[in-house]
Amino acid sequence: MEVSVESGFCSSTGNYSSKWNSPVLPQTPHLSLPSFLFSQLSPDALLKPAFIDAKSGKSISYGELRSLTNTVAHVLHSLGIKKGDVVLVVAPNFLHYPLLVLGVMSVGAIFSTANPLHTRLELQYQIQDTNPKLILTTQTLKSKLDEGMGSRPLLILLEELMDSLLHNPQHYPTFNVIINQDDIAALMYSSGTTGKSKSVVCLHRNFISMSCSLRHVWEAEDGAFNDIYLCVLPLFHMFGLSLFVCGTLAIQSTTVVLNKYSLEDMLVSVEKYKVTRLPVVPPMVVQLVRLQDGVKGYDLSSVKEVMCSGAPLGRVHMERFSKCYPQMRLSQCYGLTETCGPITLCNGFSGMVHESIGGLTPHIEAKIVDVRTGKPLPPLECGELYVRGPSVMKGYFKDPIATSLAIDKEGWLQTGDLCFIDMLGLVYIVDRIKELIKYKAYQVAPAELEEILLAHPEISEVAVIPYPDEGAGEIPMACIVKKGISEIEEECIISFVANKVAPYKKIRKVVFVDSIPRSASGKILRRHLKAKALTTHQQLQISSKL
Repeated sequence: MEVSVESGFCSSTGNYSSKWNSPVLPQTPHLSLPSFLFSQLSPDALLKPAFIDAKSGKSISYGELRSLTNTVAHVLHSLGIKKGDVVLVVAPNFLHYPLLVLGVMSVGAIFSTANPLHTRLELQYQIQDTNPKLILTTQTLKSKLDEGMGSRPLLILLEELMDSLLHNPQHYPTFNVIINQDDIAALMYSSGTTGKSKSVVCLHRNFISMSCSLRHVWEAEDGAFNDIYLCVLPLFHMFGLSLFVCGTLAIQSTTVVLNKYSLEDMLVSVEKYKVTRLPVVPPMVVQLVRLQDGVKGYDLSSVKEVMCSGAPLGRVHMERFSKCYPQMRLSQCYGLTETCGPITLCNGFSGMVHESIGGLTPHIEAKIVDVRTGKPLPPLECGELYVRGPSVMKGYFKDPIATSLAIDKEGWLQTGDLCFIDMLGLVYIVDRIKELIKYKAYQVAPAELEEILLAHPEISEVAVIPYPDEGAGEIPMACIVKKGISEIEEECIISFVANKVAPYKKIRKVVFVDSIPRSASGKILRRHLKAKALTTHQQLQISSKL
């Protein structure tokens, strides 16, 4: 087989391979993510802070993380949690969040999480889907979870649990349960390409592979062991979970945890803790540029790299950021919930604009597939990105049909993203084939909002499409066909949806149309609606100026 050294492309198979020398993955069948991570701990790391609370300065060392993880496993076991049970955590970021993840996995249970912004109905759907035996949540969020949940799982407040663990420490023997790499470690929710969100089955093997890959790539950087990361990403999301549980623990660096994102809190934390690496999503980059005058009052000289993911970052924003912060390296990475974290990483170039989302991480293969013929394409040609590797999910929970549509018989995951790979093996996103709306890096499924809107008695037809927004990236816009002589207005439609979904899913713009364009098979032609909406908006802008 002839493989290009520069691009990693094999002309005989049509596959691209990672240019990284792939580290050897553990072959021991009986291995969990926590046991793998703790087996790698060096003596120098035991007293080192693994996590620091940004506000209070309280910390948990690697040694404490290991012992407390064992304690959590024993406590969960005493509550009747056993191997294979689902434990759902509904909470914002806090210092001990990673401890809960590792504790649940150590007892052999399955960790699952939900966005704390979800409504009661959205949480109820997820609970019915995964049937957790235990829910861990906060006092503030308890009211969403303690009523109308049908057969009720055990519900425990995190404040009470952590107070008991930290103020009444007990010494337990090492918790002993046989956990295999092919056992389910987590159920993480992804919107997929259409419809309601799906539960992604993540194995211990997937997370162990992700840890090995991130460690291998990050350790190539000088001083990786001494890096300070700032966690402003939600840990209930795969991007945050993979970086700050699989990644930073694998290289034994320190992570500062911010409970809730605000630009000021982020800047204060960077200055206070001398943060060197800052993973963010595109709206945060836009905000750093837009409010650069206010940023000047903070010392950000410690930051070596800003790592951006969650949605594509536009060239204009990258250029502006590069001019404002030439001393920082701006890089992009790419991953999916279905890949259990990032599968491309880019080192970026300080003071320069580089639109690539990086090269394939160790152990990852890719194909660029012609969307019409299904044939693999060579470098510089656009097609759908397919990926394959040990971090790719097992499938969607209790949904073999959706799994078979996402992963083919050869193990290739269809990402739904239109991409090309250049002659150097760097991946570029051109557009999204899938119809998800990316609002501040959250995934919003149009079909879910359309289903809600169609329940309104004065709406005949509806299509929800993305509308460009500088601050959010995209906002959900509803194209509405009124029923009969209805005089329904935009505000009514927006409020109708607002109390039924999480804030990031809200309809934020409405246009009224005569009809919804559809294909012969009945599929909504969203691209036509997007083009019409943009043209109409531009015309309105011009007329208002005149």
